Amino acid sequence: MNKLTCTIFLLFSFLLNAQKPVFYTKAIIPSNSDLETTFYTKDSLANAAYLFEEGFSEIDEKRNYDLVTRYTAKIKIYNKEGLDEANITIPLRKSERDKERVLNLKASTYNLENGKKVKQNLNPDNVYTEEFENYNLKKFTFPDVKPGSVLVYSYELVSPFIFDFTTWEFQAYIPKAYSKFTAKIPANYEYYTTKRGSLKLKTNDARVIKECFQFGSSTTPADCVETVFEMEDIPAFKPEKFLTAERNYISRIEYELKQITRLDGYVEKYTKDWEDVDKELELDRNIGRQLKKDRLVDDLLPEAISSLPNNIEKAQQIYKYVQDEFNWNEEYNLYKDMNIRDVLDEKTGSVLEINSVLHNLFTSEGFEVLPVMSATRNKGFPSKVHPVLSDFNYFFIQLNLNGDKYVLDATEKNLDFGRLPYRALNGYARLIDFDKGSSWIDIEPKDYSRFIYKDSINIKPDGSSDGFSLQIADGYHALSYRNNIDDLDNNEVFNKLSNPIESTHLDNTSIFNKHDHSKNLEIKYSLNNGSQKINDKIYFNPFSFKFFDENPFKQENRSYPIDFGYKDAYVYSAIIEIPEGFKVTELPETRNLKIQGNAANLMLSAGQTGDRTISVQCRLTFKHAVYPPEYYEALKQFFDKIIEVQTQSLIVLEENS
Repeated sequence: MNKLTCTIFLLFSFLLNAQKPVFYTKAIIPSNSDLETTFYTKDSLANAAYLFEEGFSEIDEKRNYDLVTRYTAKIKIYNKEGLDEANITIPLRKSERDKERVLNLKASTYNLENGKKVKQNLNPDNVYTEEFENYNLKKFTFPDVKPGSVLVYSYELVSPFIFDFTTWEFQAYIPKAYSKFTAKIPANYEYYTTKRGSLKLKTNDARVIKECFQFGSSTTPADCVETVFEMEDIPAFKPEKFLTAERNYISRIEYELKQITRLDGYVEKYTKDWEDVDKELELDRNIGRQLKKDRLVDDLLPEAISSLPNNIEKAQQIYKYVQDEFNWNEEYNLYKDMNIRDVLDEKTGSVLEINSVLHNLFTSEGFEVLPVMSATRNKGFPSKVHPVLSDFNYFFIQLNLNGDKYVLDATEKNLDFGRLPYRALNGYARLIDFDKGSSWIDIEPKDYSRFIYKDSINIKPDGSSDGFSLQIADGYHALSYRNNIDDLDNNEVFNKLSNPIESTHLDNTSIFNKHDHSKNLEIKYSLNNGSQKINDKIYFNPFSFKFFDENPFKQENRSYPIDFGYKDAYVYSAIIEIPEGFKVTELPETRNLKIQGNAANLMLSAGQTGDRTISVQCRLTFKHAVYPPEYYEALKQFFDKIIEVQTQSLIVLEENS
């Protein structure tokens, strides 16, 4: 992630004398070439594309010193799959006292009919607003849109929320040929400006405009800083599997107000440092104060747990007690009022509430624990540049015991001690220590999550086969399975979870250690592997189960990391008994595949271990939880090989002559 920090000054009550850009210019009037082209040259598979986009934000003295953003865009529709781009939604923020407005909305559809350019304007009656509690949506649909159409629109967005300066997204779900954003910000307000995403700017310029604002009757006009950002040939952002929040990677410019210098010289800070935030959190009624309610839980634990010495066994028992006794209400509620007494009475609560009970119990029993604030995978990464509390939406605790550190979250019944739910595996978090000061910690799981398949198969002379398969899961694989089968009987488990190769038939499911998290989850099936006899030969795929149904990576390239969340391993072994009177004429080819620095590997071996016994061993390992985008092509090809090994490995038996 690229970040740039530049300070930009803004003065609240000034008059703007600088010239404003004109938006309905030749740049957005479609040319004949725009109308005639049938595909986007930089991405021939694109269904639509922005040919031009520009935004300009400033404080406008004619609009009561509101923040005004003037926006214009030109979009080309290439085929019927791109017609959805004709539906425009403009999000508008609002508060109890004020709201954003859209003014001067203009929209036109251009088509080429019999060699002539035909324009149809949007009827204002077809623009409508959907209202919600915290925001509104202004919506309209371009008229007479068809493949080949070019859509042009512009509007002004007037916002009273000048402290929350415009975010400009260069990247969208369709490509853009050109995008430009200009911000004119007068002196006195200092902003952090952050560039997110991996795409490079073509232009990143700033200039000082002298005496551009006049404050009331003040004799000294203020200066402004004007910044210009441009990008060209911007690829579409295409979401794919193993992605955290899209907002982590979409290329954009963000502003965060740092401080205001008033006319009398007083500096009012809006962006605080972590020392200030730590003090606020300690006094906060929902976090700091509720974490000091250990007296309320002094008598909560059963004697059988509280009487144990303060070792790992007791810590695990405390954790399991909270897991079993309290139910998560599916809410996070990091900033919602809470009361530990209510949680103890109702036995139900949010992530913050349940893990606060866990924190207080450990404190009451004399353990060292610290609160941790984080963000879920779909929330986005918290800013490390400066504290932004709205970046955080999750809470868990860290237990320090005998030199070891354990992250704990008691909201899920099937979660192992020392693990976080998958939703919380978001790279890093903020460890809150009211005595020593807070700090960043990594939360990537260190150990592998494994899935092990053990097959025992007997092939008969007629080509049929029978046997059994034992599946063993630990880590996040076991968590996923246990969450899926918690309330199912064995037959329902079979129907829900079995993922055999097409020729394999399963039956008679048995489950072991379903609720015993101290042991690996085990599921046993009887199976018929579906071997086939043709003339005097038997053809047989030794894999009864698939690691993956298909290659999850479909794109030509990817500009953001591949985030599995945890390190992963799959092991498959099969002992195959062949019928008397047959010999082995073909075995799967030995494989030992690796990618870049052995970051992932696939090993396959097969051989005879006796006159009538074949052993097949396969191991697949992903040694990192997160791979940078440079690994994408290698991982894509690697998954192709995985699918090939699973589906095309073949054992051939032939009757002795």
